[in-house]
Amino acid sequence: MSGILTFRDEFTINELHENANSLKDAFIRWDDVTVDIADVKRIDIAAIQMLIAARKEWHANGKNLIFKTSDEVADMLSIAGIQL
Repeated sequence: MSGILTFRDEFTINELHENANSLKDAFIRWDDVTVDIADVKRIDIAAIQMLIAARKEWHANGKNLIFKTSDEVADMLSIAGIQL
């Protein structure tokens, strides 16, 4: 079963607890999830670390976590040398 988890505006340490809970709920509900952060305008390293850790956890459990990013997020990741 698959689903889409959408985040908007900011994805930062300020929203980390709420966003982590959303990812945990999605992990329980679905095997394949697209994390849509195309409408995120601001992301920080804490959030990126959480997404990387989530992807590793999902893959370790035979699940797929796919990311749909905005240009702003793609630029931030590129500067940091990170590929989701």
